[in-house]
Amino acid sequence: METLLACVGYFLLWTLMIYWVHRLIHMFRIPFVTEMHWDHHKQVTTDNIKGLHWSNIFLFNDTWKSTADLWLSEVIPTLLFCWAFDQWWLAIAYYLWAAFVQEAVEHNPKCDLYPLLTGGRWHLIHHSDSRVNFGLFFPVWDWLFGTAKSR
Repeated sequence: METLLACVGYFLLWTLMIYWVHRLIHMFRIPFVTEMHWDHHKQVTTDNIKGLHWSNIFLFNDTWKSTADLWLSEVIPTLLFCWAFDQWWLAIAYYLWAAFVQEAVEHNPKCDLYPLLTGGRWHLIHHSDSRVNFGLFFPVWDWLFGTAKSR
């Protein structure tokens, strides 16, 4: 039971870190990083949803800039978190999510799992209003930090 609680705690801490990495990318306009992230925003439109694609297995999205954004905002921070806390199971879970689920759920306008999960329409609100909905997986951090917008 203690191990399960520890895993839940590390998972929540990791999602908090990903929330802040994503939010800070929007707050501080660092030229290279901002360019990569805006390319991701440009690639994701409701008529451009690719869903699962073979390139996702290699953590490659749409363009090299969009892929660099994924690596700068999620992959590298996740690996650093796993290294710092020795929680490599999170890297495996994140890889499975990013390679096989994320693109089919996160940017799918037909998917609406809010308030349980942040994918689908909830996350697409972030793509139309970049001041809100930064969270990955759960909206809890957006609720706590006042950046949630459900419709």
